[in-house]
Amino acid sequence: MIGSLSNQGLFFGFLAAFFWGTHSVIVRYLDEDISGMAVACLRLYIAALTLFVILKLRKYPVSIKLSDKTFLITMLAATVNFVFFHIGLQYTSASNAMLLENTAPLFVVIGLFVIWRQKISTIEIISTLLAVVGVFFTVRQDFTLAGEEMLGDLLEIAAGLVWAVFIVASSRALSSTAGLNERMNYLFGVFLVSAILMSPFLFFAEYNITLLDLVLLVLLGIFPTAVAYMLWYEAAARVSTITAALLFSLSIIFTFFFAYIFLGEEIVPDMIIGGALIVIGVALSKFAPARS
Repeated sequence: MIGSLSNQGLFFGFLAAFFWGTHSVIVRYLDEDISGMAVACLRLYIAALTLFVILKLRKYPVSIKLSDKTFLITMLAATVNFVFFHIGLQYTSASNAMLLENTAPLFVVIGLFVIWRQKISTIEIISTLLAVVGVFFTVRQDFTLAGEEMLGDLLEIAAGLVWAVFIVASSRALSSTAGLNERMNYLFGVFLVSAILMSPFLFFAEYNITLLDLVLLVLLGIFPTAVAYMLWYEAAARVSTITAALLFSLSIIFTFFFAYIFLGEEIVPDMIIGGALIVIGVALSKFAPARS
């Protein structure tokens, strides 16, 4: 049964990574007409509305548990991550942002060991290192750490740190949930409150919205946000926290795949090597010793 749950988790995580892979392609189109922070906020509102409709159709009572400490930590981590990531992207390259935010699995390992005193197995350490090295290989041809980009790089590292907090808090909250509806309701609350906190950015954004922008914005809110995170929550409820963290890295593989198809970007050997290392790292983490 444990193996079956783990396989289910990897499957859901794979699907989540597939939808996350479309994120960068859509945002690149939208950034020409809408500022990044406005896109980040609006996609959260659309995602929250999507989950609200699904929960209502399933006749589940929607609620937000603001008194829940874990919920507040998860929500604040998600909000700060979105802010740091999008502001950092204004100062640094997409490659730097992608790599530095994906240091989150390293922060997860360190946090579990130092803060929660959880024993980390050798397999989990190797899996994490393989995935992070794989991420580096996929972007190393464009990666730099110098000059005016330093501020953006620091913000992206901070984004990776708070993303690790989001992963750990989410995993711990989901381990006690009873089913899909409860997990969707939890995620709905995270999206809605985060969107409300980010709403001031909407008043300072520039807009030149076309019909195509509206369509892409709705698709961004539904698939790479609502659906992808819902699938990842299903994965996180079935696998270890470290494996859940590593599943995020899989999205890089699909990002380059969709960029190749829709943007005509080149796939170089380093990307293939990096993608293979990420897949090996995620697959290897499945064999880490089970914990209660």
